[in-house]
Amino acid sequence: MATAEDDLQQFNHFVRERLSATHADDVSLVELMEEWQLLHPTDEQVAQNVAAVKAAIEDFKSGDRGRPAGELTRELRKSLRTSKE
Repeated sequence: MATAEDDLQQFNHFVRERLSATHADDVSLVELMEEWQLLHPTDEQVAQNVAAVKAAIEDFKSGDRGRPAGELTRELRKSLRTSKE
């Protein structure tokens, strides 16, 4: 199990790599932290994602095919009153 010090060292390494690959002005610390969190989910987040996928598979097996993305997009545009782009 990683300690807080290990996590900090790994994050520091990640930030230094990202900043060397881009201009420092092009990315904020918040963006770097968000990217880090996406790349390093917690055990709880992984468990939630696995449970959601399993539930979706069960829904599919029981006949639920969801809704077409185009239908949802039209509804969102209508509710937000945006034009088609």
